[in-house]
Amino acid sequence: MMAQRFDLPAVVDHENVQAILEQGLSVLGKLSAGDRLSVDCSNLTHFDSSALSLVMGLVREAQGKSVSITVEKLPKKLASLAQVYGVAELVVA
Repeated sequence: MMAQRFDLPAVVDHENVQAILEQGLSVLGKLSAGDRLSVDCSNLTHFDSSALSLVMGLVREAQGKSVSITVEKLPKKLASLAQVYGVAELVVA
């Protein structure tokens, strides 16, 4: 079993979300069923709803590959946004 970590940058917004998603998908592409991916949000200081879309995209892709995924240190504001959208159970550890 292989484990990888993907660190989100300090800023995730509509301008850079696609590039960050592609980086995350690249990391995820190296993993196989049964492997683990940890998405670390501790650097995240400035974000909009694009950050939630990014995390959800990674969760969906990981689930599709049967890769275990955890989202760590999700900022409270982003966790609240996830609750509003009804997806908190997928991204809040």
